[in-house]
Amino acid sequence: MSEAARSAHLIGPAELQGWLARRPDTVLLDVRHVMPADRADRDAFLAGHLPGALFVDVDTDLAGVSTGRNGKRPLPGEAEFEKTVRRWGVDTDTPVVVYGAARSPAPARAWWLLQWAGVESVRLLDGGFQGWAGEIVAGEEGGRRESDFVIRPGSLPVVEVGDVPSFAERGLLLDARPAIKFSHPTDAGAGHIPGARCAPVAEFFDAAGFLAPDDELRERFAAVGVVEGAEPATYCSTGVAAAFEVFVLSVLGVRARLYVGSASEWTADPSRVLVR
Repeated sequence: MSEAARSAHLIGPAELQGWLARRPDTVLLDVRHVMPADRADRDAFLAGHLPGALFVDVDTDLAGVSTGRNGKRPLPGEAEFEKTVRRWGVDTDTPVVVYGAARSPAPARAWWLLQWAGVESVRLLDGGFQGWAGEIVAGEEGGRRESDFVIRPGSLPVVEVGDVPSFAERGLLLDARPAIKFSHPTDAGAGHIPGARCAPVAEFFDAAGFLAPDDELRERFAAVGVVEGAEPATYCSTGVAAAFEVFVLSVLGVRARLYVGSASEWTADPSRVLVR
């Protein structure tokens, strides 16, 4: 079951080369992102990317308009995202492989949105761009023929801001950010939603940037109270790292809810505090 779950979520670099030869209809999405600048890395894409890949911008393609109170990266509108998916040439049954830089959570935002919208086969490239040993091409790619995709939103669950405290009270609210952002005595910007538990996504990778083994991942989640039958909620700063936490939990067979607004929405209301 573990191997089946992994293969439904991840594809290795060598496997992807063979897969693309058999399934040329596969859509590759490049979601590279620069930190700490927190912006899309189009320059890296232009310098070199997997053949046929399309560049995806977390802010313009995978987020809606921020009002200042709904978080920095709210979900895009349903009609808007349907148009985006059509532009990529993705239909409900189109195989999609998403990649980014090694250890980056950004590709999981695309995985989450596509799954939420009703695309059936979406996997992440294990090891990211740095793990790929095949051909690399530079420059822009030609667009694909638009699909007839019809969005069916809601396949993955979310948690709204008003329900966040109930998850925290039950010990099921996970903070995907680095531990230093969760709590640090001298960092004025540090702090977490009261009752949240620290589960940094950076710890889910091995030294080479591949996803850690299932047993190790289960131990990490068990240490913060995620046991069999639990349905936690995850958040970060803007709903990107938290999407990767949902992805990893899904690999392990755990259904988790994404708090899309995350800390950027939580702190928009001065009555909602962060604690250190």
